[in-house]
Amino acid sequence: MIGSERWGDKMRQRIANELGVDLYDIYGLTEVYGPGIAINCQAQGAMHYWDDYIYLEIVDPKTGEVLPDGEVGEIVITTFRKEAAPLIRYRTRDISRIIPGECPCGSPFPRLDRIVGRSDDMIKVKGTNIYPAQVEEILKQIEGFSSEYRIVLENEDLRDRMIVQAEMKDGCSPEALAESLVRECKSGIGIRIVPQVMKLGELPRSEKKTQRVIDNRY
Repeated sequence: MIGSERWGDKMRQRIANELGVDLYDIYGLTEVYGPGIAINCQAQGAMHYWDDYIYLEIVDPKTGEVLPDGEVGEIVITTFRKEAAPLIRYRTRDISRIIPGECPCGSPFPRLDRIVGRSDDMIKVKGTNIYPAQVEEILKQIEGFSSEYRIVLENEDLRDRMIVQAEMKDGCSPEALAESLVRECKSGIGIRIVPQVMKLGELPRSEKKTQRVIDNRY
């Protein structure tokens, strides 16, 4: 069961392959009921949340407006059964969406998509709002990159400079990967980045929360 922070598909697949296990996403907050307020089923993908214990809404992080099912926004939770510390429309800062329709597994419980990031993780670069998860999704689509990456923000002549550091798999061409990364970032997030293709193991590892963004701007 995978919780605590986001896991990219490449990292998930690597763990599943090397350990020979099935992976399940589990979601929860200490403030609500702890881990286990949502978990995915054999169909994988989205997580079922227990709507007999919580009322879950998705809102626009800026305006607080409730969004329709299928749209991405901030998770807001109201608890039905907490007695000592009940919560009414608690803003979690977690970003996801409610998946409309029925699940192939047959469960009647509604579905919540994987957590794609946090509203307070959003960074603004060259006037564009970016979530680190967007960069992760781009790397996932380019064959040759591993699951490890980092974003470094700097100033260059009073303008923002976004460096994307990513580790490549053995036997790949760093030049070709760098070109693909620049092209896909321009298409996917709308800005030109500076690529730094690195060897496996060059980026720092952490036993706690991995720091994906380093902001050195002044």
